[in-house]
Amino acid sequence: MSASHIPGTTGAGAPATAAQRGPLPPYLPRWPVPGLVRILAPTGDRLWLVTRFALGRRVLADPGFSRAAAVAPPAPAVHPLRPDPSSLTSLDPPAHSRLRALVNRAFVPQAIAALEDGIRAEARGLLRRGGPRDLVRDYTMPLAAATICRILGVPEAERDRFAALADLGHALVPCTPQESEAARAELHKQFGRLIRLARREPGGHLLGALVRAHDEDRALSEAELIALVELLLNAGYETTIGQTGLAVLALLESSGEWRRLVADPGLIPGAVEELLRFAPVVPISFTRLARQDTELAGQPVRAGEAVLVSLLHANFDLPDDGCPGVLDVRRRTARHLSFGHGPHICLGARLARLQLRTALEELVAVCPGLSLDADPAALRWRPPEAIVRGPTALPVSW
Repeated sequence: MSASHIPGTTGAGAPATAAQRGPLPPYLPRWPVPGLVRILAPTGDRLWLVTRFALGRRVLADPGFSRAAAVAPPAPAVHPLRPDPSSLTSLDPPAHSRLRALVNRAFVPQAIAALEDGIRAEARGLLRRGGPRDLVRDYTMPLAAATICRILGVPEAERDRFAALADLGHALVPCTPQESEAARAELHKQFGRLIRLARREPGGHLLGALVRAHDEDRALSEAELIALVELLLNAGYETTIGQTGLAVLALLESSGEWRRLVADPGLIPGAVEELLRFAPVVPISFTRLARQDTELAGQPVRAGEAVLVSLLHANFDLPDDGCPGVLDVRRRTARHLSFGHGPHICLGARLARLQLRTALEELVAVCPGLSLDADPAALRWRPPEAIVRGPTALPVSW
């Protein structure tokens, strides 16, 4: 596989595509690279990085690699911020299995499908205001905000304030670390208010379903319930903004692929999978710790050593396809690990697909002549240390 097959690299002097031209964590290696490589994280810790699809699936599904042990303070870490050890994403079975089964009640297919009309109406209304404009500021951000507010049952009158806090809390707008921390603290208070509101007026939103699981079955503790609300926001807002921006940018640079979607919108569901593969918004998996001595790709991995998967590299490891570095909306083999794999596979994957599909369908319908009004090399991006990738501005016209 050539160097040009992986985002952020160059091969034979050819630039990487604009969708992947943004900064990447410096510890991610460039192709060619072994299936397992030792990396030095910004924390100063050394970890094992898996770069192959099949090996990544094995690690992500293998109970021999613990997520809970990886969030404990002594464990090697790739990022200086330690996640909440009680969060769903930080648990191992059986604690994870119990909580996951309860949360799944709120993510049944019917509940996700019921969100489509609202997402579509919001997208259409945003686009009909006309261009040129910044697609991130004027489309992906307000569309993601409207959706997460519906999911959490945020009252209409409070949505602008909630979205502003979310933007600050995730540093999606210019702010100081102190401002971001203060916004996160205020959001935490808001979560308690939303839970109390959902008790009085359950409605049909996903938070209402979680509150019912808590109140009727006593299956969730209050702390678990608040942690889940925070997880819904963290996993369902920033990632949606970044993924939609990456997808649109990839399509606009590969203008022939954009024109294919305009000519045949029926390609969009398959294109969603290809775009998730080609431009993943999160380049690496959560870290896991080996429970015992084992072997990966012929290398000994000792108990207590940390392992993570490069979702980015794995997505470009397509042995049956000679052109993984080419965006192809007609691709039938767009397998990827962008949502992870195994017990911790992304809870909101169905919702993420729905949001991206709907955002693209409305763009194609309302803005068939969409074009980028900036040099892709000059676009502003989230910093390389950010967990979630994406352009912070996308000037376009139609």
